[in-house]
Amino acid sequence: MPFQTSVASQQACGIEGDFAGHNPIFTLVTPDEGMFVAGALAPFVGRFGWIALATGVVTSQHPGLAAANVSIGFIGRDNPVYFNPTSDSSMQTIAGREIAVLEDATVGARFAAGATAGQKVYASYATGACRAAATGAPATATGTTASTTNGSPNLSAVAGTLVPGEPISGTGIPAGAYVVSVNTAAATAVISANATATGSAVALTRTTDFETAWTVRGACGNNELAKISVRG
Repeated sequence: MPFQTSVASQQACGIEGDFAGHNPIFTLVTPDEGMFVAGALAPFVGRFGWIALATGVVTSQHPGLAAANVSIGFIGRDNPVYFNPTSDSSMQTIAGREIAVLEDATVGARFAAGATAGQKVYASYATGACRAAATGAPATATGTTASTTNGSPNLSAVAGTLVPGEPISGTGIPAGAYVVSVNTAAATAVISANATATGSAVALTRTTDFETAWTVRGACGNNELAKISVRG
């Protein structure tokens, strides 16, 4: 359990991950008789967690699997495991421990860039952090370059940051391709489909967050909390 590291001049309206209403609470069903388990990249309370359905392992970063093999849910504070004891101020859960994942509830979520009621909630492929935007408006990043080889799923000489699960597009990259894995040290990545052309300094566009089923229910400023839920 983290130790308090600051004192506010006014009482906070809540903490990310807190229940913020009396609507019904729905948790995701596990693939077996047990509970989900936090992975090595353990998810954070108040953010979304990515679930590998075959194993029930939940991580803060997308596991790089096909959409049919991955689910997503919100990590609430009402959990059998709370925070990492190795950090005084972390909201991260403990790797290897059981964890409950919410399918729907009225909860508080933090938005670094603020939020407006009615916007959809997006989850970062890298961290599970929340972002609010209009429906069908995921965030993208451009300028990443790589060399591609026809008939190979490998990208080499990657310049920029790719994250598993991110959909990517570019010359010679098949439609619907996504990042499977990344070797940061070697600046290489594996994608889900073979390249269809050979090229160097290929400009890539990557989608950096995922549109969830959750909706913002109240406005908030930068780095503040807003209520979110799936059902209104």
